[in-house]
Amino acid sequence: MGTMRRPCGVLPVWPAVLCAACGVLASVRAQAQGWNGSLALASDNLYRGLSLSSDRPAWLVDLRYPIGTEWTLGLGASGAIGERRPEQDSAMEQVVLRVDRHWQIDADWSARLGVAHYDEPWSFWRNQLRYDEISAAIGYRGRWSLSLALTPNRTSVYARSRYERSGVATWTEATFRQPIVERLAADFGVGYAALSHSGDHDYGYISTGLSYGIDDVDLYLAYVWTDATAPRYWWDVDGRPVRSRWLASVIWNF
Repeated sequence: MGTMRRPCGVLPVWPAVLCAACGVLASVRAQAQGWNGSLALASDNLYRGLSLSSDRPAWLVDLRYPIGTEWTLGLGASGAIGERRPEQDSAMEQVVLRVDRHWQIDADWSARLGVAHYDEPWSFWRNQLRYDEISAAIGYRGRWSLSLALTPNRTSVYARSRYERSGVATWTEATFRQPIVERLAADFGVGYAALSHSGDHDYGYISTGLSYGIDDVDLYLAYVWTDATAPRYWWDVDGRPVRSRWLASVIWNF
């Protein structure tokens, strides 16, 4: 079904190399050309209520290049840490390219419109795992936000579906941040994934947690609840159900 397969011996090595290379490159360019970004380690790579790393720890890199005050080009990458079963191949390593347009409506309100391409170029299942997305968001004072994301070409190969199907999927999310003291804040979020037109069940997810900043480092601890109707990713061949879990992460911003 796919076009590429990498030697198994490469799997444990390249995430660490990429993290180091991206960190050094971004740090140099940030001073010279305005690059900025983040480098993170997390107990799981949870995205829209689902684990992209099969409940394993994960690394994440995000590079951003602002063009004026209105546009941002972005490159993101993430992957699982540790050994995996042969059938998982490299399907837990993802690259995201995106372009965002920002508006500062007034002193309180801001908005964003973006397009993105999600890809897993090292995966045997690349043709089924990549998709495109358009998203819009509106925020209030950096505390409230409401976002909507839509993809026209999501495929049910993500889940344990009997037949592969491709179609439209949407995700709606609302988040709220309540500052407590200094850089300590409480974070809340709720989301709903409408996947029925792309071959999977719709589901909801909720998160609540705390965040704390120390210089350029942010620490997060959250509990994420995911609806039991959420799809199981295809590489979870043992039928492990989607579950709610604690999530801890540390993020370095540069």
